[in-house]
Amino acid sequence: MHWPTPARGLYPDSWRALERLAEEGRIRAAGVSNFQPTHLQRLLDDSALTPAVNQIELHPGLQQAELRAFHTEHAIATEAWSPLAQGAVLDDPAIAAIARRTGRSPAQVVLRWHLQLGNIVIPKSVTPARIRQNLDVFDFRLSDTDMAAITATDRNLRTGPHPDEFN
Repeated sequence: MHWPTPARGLYPDSWRALERLAEEGRIRAAGVSNFQPTHLQRLLDDSALTPAVNQIELHPGLQQAELRAFHTEHAIATEAWSPLAQGAVLDDPAIAAIARRTGRSPAQVVLRWHLQLGNIVIPKSVTPARIRQNLDVFDFRLSDTDMAAITATDRNLRTGPHPDEFN
């Protein structure tokens, strides 16, 4: 399910339909996007099927620590959409400094941050050079100091609508 649209209150019905498909063996897993802890808890309270993944807006400017902790507690994978905040975090001084020091691009630093946090990350690009660069993030690690510096850049920066308000 892409959005909970909480004002309509129908997402549990849709989830029950997915649960039936799982019981029938027609699907092996189901996931959601843009669900907050309250939305997820409602699914968990009313269903035996736990979402396999929650795809959420997630980047250094919007880290959603409480939601990621909820995912961890309930074995829900976290997938980042807009993992680079549509480029809005690439000029952040802390990220730029880490990029200069490591000889990587700011985008590579952010993607590596996601990977080290355990997030699923699939950046969007149509530029062949950027696509290659985005894949070249598996041969370096960020230090604990780097990770902490990026964590400090969280500023509740949303590039999309808030899931509690999108109906």
